[in-house]
Amino acid sequence: MAFRLLLIENETDVKIKLDNLVMNTPDGEIWIPISDISVIVLDNLRITLSTRLLCTLAKNNVALILCDEKHLPIGLYSSYDNHSRMFKHLENQISISPDFYDEIWKEIVIRKILNQAGVIKKINKDNEVYNNIVKMAFETQTGDKTNREAHAAKIYFNELMDTSFSRGNDDILLNSGLDYGYTIIRSYIARVCVGYGLNSQLGIHHRNEYNRFNLIDDLMEPIRPMIDYYVYLLLDGEEYFTIVHRRKLINFLNHKIMYRNKKMYVSNMVEEYVSQYAALLAGNRDSIDLPRIEGYEGEEN
Repeated sequence: MAFRLLLIENETDVKIKLDNLVMNTPDGEIWIPISDISVIVLDNLRITLSTRLLCTLAKNNVALILCDEKHLPIGLYSSYDNHSRMFKHLENQISISPDFYDEIWKEIVIRKILNQAGVIKKINKDNEVYNNIVKMAFETQTGDKTNREAHAAKIYFNELMDTSFSRGNDDILLNSGLDYGYTIIRSYIARVCVGYGLNSQLGIHHRNEYNRFNLIDDLMEPIRPMIDYYVYLLLDGEEYFTIVHRRKLINFLNHKIMYRNKKMYVSNMVEEYVSQYAALLAGNRDSIDLPRIEGYEGEEN
């Protein structure tokens, strides 16, 4: 299984040679087997690479994240339907009834909101807010018709920030960290979904025809609060979002989590989680084990 999360932050020419990614540095060439790489982050506008390299990354299902001049993720390049049983999985995704998807979405929203409540508890915030968020979780209806997810998120982020918080405000430091962290986990889930032959455009709840990643955005919802918690701790007392923070967030996939009574890396948890979703659609499972904030252990000591 590919495992390496590669951050390239210096100006360089990146090539492919004999199934290896090759970078030119002042100290000579660095060779990394493509089979060892899962995600690459390009964080310098002067990095150059070839179409041949892009094709090789796609064939090997390596996700590529592009960052802008502010060092924030701006684009995601990934393989497209690189799976031998793609049609069968596509058929499964299309044939599932809307009611079934609505039930899955209800469970995802409940777990996301409970995980948000768990973050509030972990950082010793207002107990009344914690109780209100938990209450909202159990008010969630099939398909989240009353939009408990949005109501809970507003209370949650306002409490997290001790202010009237907006996720679209670039001037708030936390948003930079959240955007970066979300992109890392989003790219990895996209990579795993492709590996299981799932069409990323066919979401559980999201239906945006212009979004290639509707399914990924649905599946990542219970994991977002774990990013929130880590970013909150990482940026507490900081003035700027630096390269040190970005490096730590890229390593989020190597954090430890208890999932299904087993301690594993977040990356392995994502693999099992997506595998369960594919099995559910195929009729081989009755439910999915959604990741819980209580199991998140963070960086390995």
